[in-house]
Amino acid sequence: MEYRILIILSFLFLTTHLWSQENLYEKFENRLFNDARDMLLKKEADKSVKWLLSINEYVISLRQDSINKADTIRTSIIKKAHNYIGVNYRYGQSNEKGFDCSGFVKYVFNFIGLELPHSSYGLFKLSKRVETTEAKSGDLVFFITRGKGVSHVGIYLGNDQFIHSPGRGRTVSISSLSAGYYKKHLVGFGSVL
Repeated sequence: MEYRILIILSFLFLTTHLWSQENLYEKFENRLFNDARDMLLKKEADKSVKWLLSINEYVISLRQDSINKADTIRTSIIKKAHNYIGVNYRYGQSNEKGFDCSGFVKYVFNFIGLELPHSSYGLFKLSKRVETTEAKSGDLVFFITRGKGVSHVGIYLGNDQFIHSPGRGRTVSISSLSAGYYKKHLVGFGSVL
């Protein structure tokens, strides 16, 4: 009976960690279901120990794959964003002829298959908050530049730098978060990855 409890606890623990990663979750769920069914049908207690050890190794490999994939995605985002340095700001646009701030973010992230809203406030609402000390390249950085809500967004590059489409008469460029204007209007960081 104890091994059944271990199976249930393992399943609950692991599904909470993998829930947001649909492909990994689906793959894991199928393996977990098949192994659990076999074990319960055969009632082999020693197999449960081996099974739990193999699941533990499997989860470790999934986590490592996820970390590697996330790093690759973040690198791709940054490289793609750099391709548009010098492109003119154009209000309401999200193409290689011109971008507004959220249009730039939308366009770059679309390259990796993420369909994001064309609104800095919409991006803010959608993203998961990230502490300043935990922000990574590829995260979003938000500002209040007018009014009371988030009105500007850029892509964090790391080392206190971000890339964005700043406004009329300007082009996609890299700015510093410690520059007076951006430091004063900074709201915080968020992630859509």
